[in-house]
Amino acid sequence: MPTDPESNIDGVAELYDEFSEFHARINDSNLHLGYWEDQTDSRSFQEATARLTELMMARLDPAPGQRILDIGCGIGQPAFTLAEAFDVEILGVTVSTRQIERATATARERKMDDRVRFERADAQQLPYKDASFDGAWLFESLIHMPDKARALRETARVLRPGGRLAVADMFHEPGNDWSGIHPLVTAIELDAYTPLLEAEGFRVVDVQDVTEHIHVPEEVRTALRTQMLAHRDEWVRIAGESVVEALLDPEVNTFYTPGLGYVLITAERR
Repeated sequence: MPTDPESNIDGVAELYDEFSEFHARINDSNLHLGYWEDQTDSRSFQEATARLTELMMARLDPAPGQRILDIGCGIGQPAFTLAEAFDVEILGVTVSTRQIERATATARERKMDDRVRFERADAQQLPYKDASFDGAWLFESLIHMPDKARALRETARVLRPGGRLAVADMFHEPGNDWSGIHPLVTAIELDAYTPLLEAEGFRVVDVQDVTEHIHVPEEVRTALRTQMLAHRDEWVRIAGESVVEALLDPEVNTFYTPGLGYVLITAERR
């Protein structure tokens, strides 16, 4: 798979090759954040991630028989949920070989491999024909793409005119770019999304700042710390000793990053 000099896909692939299996085994198969109504919402992390998938499906709102591209598909859980809720065909793409292997195996186990498939592909260089999909979503995957304009341009290219795009992404508040110290993510400001999407061939239908809803309630944070402690050695192997120690500190809300925002976007291919 050809890459640009500034491409980070090898690092992203290595991260998710290592993390995905472990996360699925101890938590669930959704590799995205959760959505809570407020800090009194006691739904579990698994229930909250499922709720966020529901919100993304409502934004995509595909018609029966449509062909959907899941860009950054993880190990496939959002795609399976979408396929179970709507009579659509889904192609999921990721740069992680292990994610593809696991998602493909799960599709066979669920007897869904006739309409839910997975392939390795770079969103910044999609190997698909123009106008070959009816809809797409970028579910916490645009954050990993350093050339967001190119990724959106490629997404627009493979969508048919009028095709819907749903985006869930992390942004940074003005003057507080938390992503600067992370080599595998690149955040932008909230106000940058609309002109970026419009420049690359989309009409923006809706932009919703849902930052307050991704903050993990204390009850859930306690449960996550307990779970992390039970698998501490594996977490250390993946994330490092200092990160795990910070996450386990009950006096620090390490599930909150100052300056980090979260947005849900609906757009249509012009």
